[in-house]
Amino acid sequence: MLKLTVKDWNSVFFAAHMLKLRGRLASDARENGLWEQLPHKAQQILTNARIIAEARQRKVMWEVNRLRRALFGFEDKVILVKGGAYIARGLRAAKGRISVDIDILVAKKNLDIVENHLLLSGYASQVLNSYDQQYYREWAHELPPLVHPDRMVEVDVHHNILQVTNRLCPNINLMIEAAVPLEDNIYVLSDVDILLHSIVHLFVDGTIKASLRNLLEQHDLISEFSQQADFWTQFMDRAEELGFGRPVFYCLRYCAHFLNTDIPSEVMTRAKKAAPGFLTLKIMDMMIFRTMVPYGTGGSKVTDYLATNGLYIRSHWLRMPPALLAKHLTRKFFRRFLKS
Repeated sequence: MLKLTVKDWNSVFFAAHMLKLRGRLASDARENGLWEQLPHKAQQILTNARIIAEARQRKVMWEVNRLRRALFGFEDKVILVKGGAYIARGLRAAKGRISVDIDILVAKKNLDIVENHLLLSGYASQVLNSYDQQYYREWAHELPPLVHPDRMVEVDVHHNILQVTNRLCPNINLMIEAAVPLEDNIYVLSDVDILLHSIVHLFVDGTIKASLRNLLEQHDLISEFSQQADFWTQFMDRAEELGFGRPVFYCLRYCAHFLNTDIPSEVMTRAKKAAPGFLTLKIMDMMIFRTMVPYGTGGSKVTDYLATNGLYIRSHWLRMPPALLAKHLTRKFFRRFLKS
C-alpha cells in the first residue's frame, strides 16, 4: 500500500469495490500499522468502507436476534452459515466483510415448521412465480428467499449446502449433528465444516467469476483453524467422508497460487489424489486465473469471455443432470424471451 501511486490507488479501489473488498483493505491497513502513512484521500475512502461494513454487520446481527425471536419455541437446531456465522463468531474472515443477507441451515424435516414461524412473524417470500416456487421446493437446497418488510434483510433457509440434484450433494445430517451451539437454539457448523461449506459454495455451486473474496475467506479460515494441532487431519478426513476431495484440491491449489496460503506438503500431496486429469486441470487453471481477479489482468477479451462463460456452464452442469438442466434452461429462456 505504501508504494501505490494515485493511478495505482484508483485501480485498487475500483477492483476492491467490484470484489467487495474495500472494507477488508481498511481492516488490513490498520492491522498492519499502515493507516497513518496512507494518503489522506485513501484514508477517507477506506474509512467510509469500514463504516459501511460495520453497519452492515450490526444489521446482520440484529436480524439474527429477530430470527431467534421469530423461532422462539422451535427447539431443534438453527445453524448460522456463511457470513452470518463468521460475524457471530468473530472470525478473521468477517473483518471488513459486507454481508447483505443471512443464511441458516435446518434439517429438511423442519422446513415447513421454520417457514411457518417466519411467515407468522411477518417475513414474506420474494418468489411469487409458480415455476420458481416449484424449482426451489423440489430441486434446490433452500426455500425461496424470505424478507421482512420492515428491515429488508434477505433470509435464506437451507436444508443442504448443495442442490439435491447436484452429484456432490452430501449427507447433510453429518454436518448438522456436528454443529456446535452459539446461543439458545442458534448453532454454527464445526470448524472443518465451515471451511468445507465455503469451498463447495465457491467451487461446486458458484460461478467463480470475480470470487477473490470467497478465496480470501478460505485463506482466512485455513490460517485461523490450522492453529489447532489436529485440524488438517480432521479436515482431510471430513472432506473424503463427504466426497469433497476435488473441490478441496481446487481450494488448496488456488489459495496457494493467489494468496500464498501456508499448506503443509503432506496435505497437498493427499489433496492431489482427488485432482482432475491433466487436460481438465489446465482448462480450469486457464479459466480461474483469468476470472478470479478479472480487473487489470491484461488478458484478451476473447479468452476472458470464454473463461467466464465456461465456468458459468460448468456450475450449471454440476448443479443438475443433463435432461433436467436442459428442461430448466429452456423454460427460463422462453420466459425471458417472452418478457422481452
